[in-house]
Amino acid sequence: MSTGEALSRDWPHDLPDAHELLMSVRDYLSDDLGPRAEGRDRWILRIAANALTIAAREVRSAPRDRAAHAERLQSLGVRSEQELAEAIRNGLLDDRRAELAEALWATTLDKLAVANPSYREDSGL
Repeated sequence: MSTGEALSRDWPHDLPDAHELLMSVRDYLSDDLGPRAEGRDRWILRIAANALTIAAREVRSAPRDRAAHAERLQSLGVRSEQELAEAIRNGLLDDRRAELAEALWATTLDKLAVANPSYREDSGL
């Protein structure tokens, strides 16, 4: 979500938004502290910067991902992942394997888009 989108939707919070704050801290760690750090400290800064990048992607995609996930669960006739797991375990979706596989694959791709979008791009998925 861009800054303009946040403002146009009667966003309840002032700018910078959560995504921008996370990216600002990430940039400070990567661009300002990182080059001055050595050894273990540099490694820890890279881990922290990567974690902030993942969090920023999750913040940005959360509304869309939640809606898509809820829609997938509903299409399978369950209300939660726990119900989905029970339905799978009990064989209630055995006759809908293709639909189940498609829903699980879409969920996996959404998770990859947050955790490591380059994996999907590199692997040709």
